Amino acid sequence: MAIYVGLKSRAIGAVLIVWLLAACGTPTPVPLQFGAAPWQPGETHAYQVTDVNGNYAGTATFAISDGTNDKGERLWLLEREINAQGDHENIQVKMGDGGFRPQSAYLERSDAAGTESVDAAYDGPEVNLVLTSKADVMSTQRVEVPSDVRDTATLPMIIRALPLARGYATQINAFLPIAGLLDRVTVRVVSEEDVTVPAGTFKSWLVELDTGDAQSKAWVVKTTPFQLAKYYDGRNKATYELQQYTPGTAP
Repeated sequence: MAIYVGLKSRAIGAVLIVWLLAACGTPTPVPLQFGAAPWQPGETHAYQVTDVNGNYAGTATFAISDGTNDKGERLWLLEREINAQGDHENIQVKMGDGGFRPQSAYLERSDAAGTESVDAAYDGPEVNLVLTSKADVMSTQRVEVPSDVRDTATLPMIIRALPLARGYATQINAFLPIAGLLDRVTVRVVSEEDVTVPAGTFKSWLVELDTGDAQSKAWVVKTTPFQLAKYYDGRNKATYELQQYTPGTAP
């Protein structure tokens, strides 16, 4: 009888939590489902980067091209290059056409102390990593991940393929190879905003990406091809503002 009462109390508590969340306007996440890629091969976003104090820090570029894997299946290559405060970072992620699941990723980061790199091969529920330190010491690591994981570096771009709308929310498993970090990211549309950046003023969805310990924000233009007008990285506190967008071309 005591067990029954305890379970009943928990059930009532769970219903109350759901009701309170709804009353507070917090959207309930829906199952993750991407639409078709809104970009074309050759698309680029060029950004100016500012630091936590709003000072100019450098530049960043996202570029997307296409190709095929060893099985002849279409894939997308997303390349992100950042030059900021004396550091240079280049990330290349190959991901599938449907759902944008990563197949491989390569990161190389250089500063005055040297260069380090991480080569990641995604294989279902695990990622095989080859890490090379600035002292040119190589090591390997295998990390277990959910089979539906996405690469963290791709999130600012692939959320453009989500059905963003008022009240929309979903969750994405994301993995950051350089840190071996797995996050459960809650993606939610917070509001609609007119955002002004060097490239112009855009009507955008303000989207929050919440990992629990960090909250990033993305301003996604409401009309196709849903450019990323602005991005705030909740972990390194950098802000990216669009300077120039170059559309791709249909194959």
